[in-house]
Amino acid sequence: MPTRLHPTTGRILVGIDGSPASVAAVRWAGREAQLRGMRVHVVHVRDQQLPTPYYAPQPRAAEPSEAGPPTGETMQAVVREALGAPPPAGVQLEVADGLPARVLIDRSVGAEMLVLGSASRDSVAGPATPPAQRRTPLGPVARDCLHAAPCPVVVVRTGDAAAGPEPVQPARGEPVHV
Repeated sequence: MPTRLHPTTGRILVGIDGSPASVAAVRWAGREAQLRGMRVHVVHVRDQQLPTPYYAPQPRAAEPSEAGPPTGETMQAVVREALGAPPPAGVQLEVADGLPARVLIDRSVGAEMLVLGSASRDSVAGPATPPAQRRTPLGPVARDCLHAAPCPVVVVRTGDAAAGPEPVQPARGEPVHV
């Protein structure tokens, strides 16, 4: 069994981007944290892009921005939808700047796990596709985190988190081990 190089902090780190998959990831992490008696640390990373070269067209100050809602509002909306109006105690929110994979890998040091959302498998391969052939392609952030994070990484599909875990039905006469 591999040994951990960093002591754990009793927290579950969740990386979000404002998508429905982010809501599913926060919801899953909230349930898991409640079961384990841990805290949830939600991080929304504002992607730092390379500066626009001087010769590229510059946006005019009077043009409307297409950036959407501010990052803090997006993060609060995701957490509110996933965990309820006032988030439970032990939920920490953070907005960070940088390359998303790098920031999440850095923040995952000492975390019990890193939770990320992924698009539903039905959105990639229609509902008629047999389960063995359904594959959800992961984005670059999830791939980098799976490769380099110092803790376990959980990728939650949108449809999986909404349904919740299925109850275990023991066969007649078999003991239930919990």
